[in-house]
Amino acid sequence: MINTNIKNSHIRIENLYKSIFAQMPDISIAMHDQHIEIRHHDESNIDAAAVEIVEGDLSYTIRYWDGYSLAEVIEEHDLNKALKVFKNFSKKMARNIQRFK
Repeated sequence: MINTNIKNSHIRIENLYKSIFAQMPDISIAMHDQHIEIRHHDESNIDAAAVEIVEGDLSYTIRYWDGYSLAEVIEEHDLNKALKVFKNFSKKMARNIQRFK
């Protein structure tokens, strides 16, 4: 099956999540048909780090929040490009969480 939307990409995204965050117990993933969010659960930060991808009518919006002051939003029209940005933001989030533990 060709991955043409987020719902059809759940396995790919779940594998990405497992490969990046396997050793990080305070991270969770929420997967819905048109929205996926990876969130860090930090008792000391009510607005902790998160990365998400949202499927719109004609594009995909990828958001990254580092938990303190940096927010990035990128919009892509191609799912593969959007998933690549999501992957890069996920890796960035993991590095930052490990760095500031």
